[in-house]
Amino acid sequence: GLNEMEMMRCGGGGGGGGGSSYKPQVIPHPNTVWKIIPLNKAYAGDFATACHDGMIRIFTTNSTRMASDADRAAFASAVEAAKAKSSTGPSAEEIAGLPKWEMNTTNPGKSEGQVMVFNKNGKAIAAQWSAASRAWIEVGEVTGRNENAGTIDGVQYDHVFPIEMDAAGGAVQKFQIGYNNGDNPFNTAQTFIDTHMLDQGFLSQIADYIQNRVGADAGPTLGAGAASASGPTPMDLDLEPSTSTTMTSSAKTYQHLPMKGYRKFETGADMKILAKVCGKIREFNSSAIDNNNLSPSEISSDGNVLDSLCQTIATTNRYHATSISDMELAIILKMMKDWSLEHVFPSIDLARLVSLHPDAAKSSRSAVWNSIIHAALDRCDAISANSSIQGAPKTAIPMLSFRLFANCFHGGMGTQSAVVDATNMTRILKCVDEYATSGNKNVRLALVTVLLNAASFMKASAPAGGYQYNSGTDNLPDLFLITVGNICGSGLYEAEAIARLVVALGTAVLIDGTWLAKAKALNMGSMLQHVADQHGEKARAIATEVRSILE
Repeated sequence: GLNEMEMMRCGGGGGGGGGSSYKPQVIPHPNTVWKIIPLNKAYAGDFATACHDGMIRIFTTNSTRMASDADRAAFASAVEAAKAKSSTGPSAEEIAGLPKWEMNTTNPGKSEGQVMVFNKNGKAIAAQWSAASRAWIEVGEVTGRNENAGTIDGVQYDHVFPIEMDAAGGAVQKFQIGYNNGDNPFNTAQTFIDTHMLDQGFLSQIADYIQNRVGADAGPTLGAGAASASGPTPMDLDLEPSTSTTMTSSAKTYQHLPMKGYRKFETGADMKILAKVCGKIREFNSSAIDNNNLSPSEISSDGNVLDSLCQTIATTNRYHATSISDMELAIILKMMKDWSLEHVFPSIDLARLVSLHPDAAKSSRSAVWNSIIHAALDRCDAISANSSIQGAPKTAIPMLSFRLFANCFHGGMGTQSAVVDATNMTRILKCVDEYATSGNKNVRLALVTVLLNAASFMKASAPAGGYQYNSGTDNLPDLFLITVGNICGSGLYEAEAIARLVVALGTAVLIDGTWLAKAKALNMGSMLQHVADQHGEKARAIATEVRSILE
């Protein structure tokens, strides 16, 4: 079912006589039991359970320590209520709102393994998408439910909660967020933010909301009142949190500043595109020299590591439950380090997408991401130093490298710690400046996004009294600001890139007094305003705010 009852089995202990045995007792709980621990010797034989409903319960065979009749009756009642809730299927109204099974060909899946719920002859059936056959495979009838279960765009969730956001002019935007029992609330919140393109600053607030609602709806919570019988209360969010952000250094509020969260480049995470990437890697692998080619187990078309990696990357709705192996990361690094400039760019593209997978980007992987970033920077330097390199590599290597660097801020602690390392950050800013006058608009947008994400990170991480600069970091403000100046003076950039550049500078000058003083000395405000005035109302409005800070 969709909300299975978790059962706990505990074997009886021998009293002191040998050979005695007891039939295991089954103790149903109102929800999933996440942990069981025995108590100390003073309470030998007793144990405690931690349940998903937020309750810790202690069980004993000692009659002197047993709970009151009322407490035991309440526990039994909670178990029965949970059984009743999970034993009925979706309502007729819910089924009627599902997409029709006979029309399933008009609703193609987005990734391998995606699950959707359809209305088939008045019954709710679950189906799984097969990318290979380009068809939905029926899994079975949906029979279990809870009072908050529901569907969003045909996808079934254990819980569906409302979220309301205040918009400009007093309007209210209404959304729904879906959550499945056992999922990571932060992953669910991040997916919601990405889907609706919301501010990254909402992450903790939305995750906390999910945790509070799931705990309340699963049953009584320690220290909390009863859940509302009228259904979940909508969560209220300010649609544009940056508009009310108070800058402690100036006691002023800014409509567009500072940047919160990170922009990312996530397109291409589907099997149709990744199949082409794999095909290109296989083609290039046959041209690799000496020991630099991938082995048959890594590259063959039958259950190999490369295809497994691409399948994991494509199945974005399972990121919370999938992992990236050390071998898969090692293959990417091997190609990025050892393959020729003509052949290396598909591996950089893979790294760009893998950096957004939470398991690949976790803190224990910081060393390999440090090496990956070094390899990408080395390749960008090589392209810049070799004018004979033309064609796809000349554009693809810097473009994909900058997209990789931008994604590393967003991915996780492993990728982020690697990209913000003082040595790496210095090299990255120098590389951005080297390509600041690129003739390719995709390269230009990618490198400006690196500046934007770097400024966002440094602002969010800045201590109350500002940074203490040293030999490894004291040139970062100069590198950043000079690059912004070079971009402004190039006359090459499009409206979207200029808008991101203006936000990047506005965020940077709010980092601390050092950044602000250096920007003023370079007369950045007037320079930026002149450029922004040529690129629409959005850029002009942001630039006006930046100039007010600098003046």
